[in-house]
Amino acid sequence: MLVTAKVRLVGSKGSYSSTALADSGARMSLADKSLAERIGVEYTGREINFVSVSGHTVKASEAIVSELELEGEVLKYEPIAVAEIPKLVKETLLKNELDENMLIGVLTLERANTIPDTTTGKLRKVESFIL
Repeated sequence: MLVTAKVRLVGSKGSYSSTALADSGARMSLADKSLAERIGVEYTGREINFVSVSGHTVKASEAIVSELELEGEVLKYEPIAVAEIPKLVKETLLKNELDENMLIGVLTLERANTIPDTTTGKLRKVESFIL
């Protein structure tokens, strides 16, 4: 079962809310370039390469959103990857009634003290600890 989460991104130009895929296979949260430009992200200058679910290598730019709210948990200055999400990936997300402009990665899930629960399709709050 796919795990979904209510997400709100806040940038310097505006905000965007939706229901996105919590992708345990993605290290960083990802926003489509058009969405990032619309809300106003701050680029760090770091470039990132990753392999998409479709098997394509995608070049992304690291950026910071002023705020990322994940199921009510507010994360300030959250790093995200910004790229042109491939058409096949967007179509797959839409077919599953998910937002095609973003997905939530493991680093964001961990920072919000949540894990994806595939038995419910929702995020589950967990305690955080440091060894």
